[in-house]
Amino acid sequence: MDAEDMIGLAGRERLRESFPLGHARPAGGAVRARSLRQRLRVHMRAISFLACVVLPGIAAAGYEYGCATGQYVSEFKLLVRQQAPETSGPNSIISALGGGNPMLAMIEDSEVVQQYIGSHQILADLPPGLSLDRIFANPRADWLSRLTPGLPPEKKLLYWRKMVHPYFDLSSGVITVQVRAFSPRDALTLANAVLSSSEALVNQMSLQARENSLAYARQTADAAQARLLADGANLASYRNRYSVLFPELTAASTSSVDEGLSSRLAQDQATLASLLSLGQTGASPQVQTLRARIAATQAEINHVGAALASTGGGKQTLASVLSGYNTLVETEKLDEELYTSDLLNLQNARNSAAQKAIYLETFVQPNLPVASTYPVRWLTTAETVLAGFIAWVLLTLVANIVRDQMD
Repeated sequence: MDAEDMIGLAGRERLRESFPLGHARPAGGAVRARSLRQRLRVHMRAISFLACVVLPGIAAAGYEYGCATGQYVSEFKLLVRQQAPETSGPNSIISALGGGNPMLAMIEDSEVVQQYIGSHQILADLPPGLSLDRIFANPRADWLSRLTPGLPPEKKLLYWRKMVHPYFDLSSGVITVQVRAFSPRDALTLANAVLSSSEALVNQMSLQARENSLAYARQTADAAQARLLADGANLASYRNRYSVLFPELTAASTSSVDEGLSSRLAQDQATLASLLSLGQTGASPQVQTLRARIAATQAEINHVGAALASTGGGKQTLASVLSGYNTLVETEKLDEELYTSDLLNLQNARNSAAQKAIYLETFVQPNLPVASTYPVRWLTTAETVLAGFIAWVLLTLVANIVRDQMD
């Protein structure tokens, strides 16, 4: 056996010791393929990280710091207040129309102003000389931030809500409005226009409230006056129907006559009894005269009593006439008191109409900004990087799950 054969035998022995019987020797191609796949995964992961995180972050930073136009903010603060008119009583018409809770009414009016600033109505109420296309579709502004000219009203309203931000603080009742533009002067001009339109809205609300209050008070007073006139007509018709001007005076007079007749009857009966006790006979002229007078007085008393009160037969008596008359008089008195109260409420409504029921108090006027505060460039860049990183992590997890399922 030569030297070469001995070396080859020794090598084969070492190979057997490294891989005992029953174990397959790894193929060199499989090892290389596994290593190639691992390197490919690392490269793909790096490329995906670069595509999802690094490149978007660089693009966002480049756009924000190189292309994005600065936006200037003009801010103002206001309060919606209600003028509480002085009234004569708790049940006045002004109190009824103004609501029982002034704080709740102030919150509702503030909400109306906030909703108005973010609505399409304010776009229609802006001054005719104020052009949103001139302010927001400025070609000097970056193309992502500026307004596209000729947009329909719905999309223009969406852009308006991005640039004009009203916020209502429920705890303090303060409305804060921030207006953005691409130049300080445009921001101030637009803020003043928003403030003027809001004041016009509040003035219109105040005018409408005053007109409604005055109209309702006038309507109520007119209705009370009509009822009072109807009550007078009913009384006159009632007097004419029973031919009595003042039933209470007639009843008092008739009652006085009845009392006088009763007194005369008692005197005549006493005189008759005295004559009979002295021995006068029924044929005596004096006795006959007294008896005739007593009979006549009794008949008159019966007649007067029948006129005062009925004992049956359905005849209209002075008592029933007086009862109906008193009902009409009490109704007239009640309507007269209501009419007096309504006249007072009408006067209060007229006094209130001379005041602003609702008014806008601007305690922080729109300012002329000096430095741009939007966009927040570092924040936009950081948000882009964070969003890309989250997307990259999710894509990596999905890719690992799919690879494990395929293996």
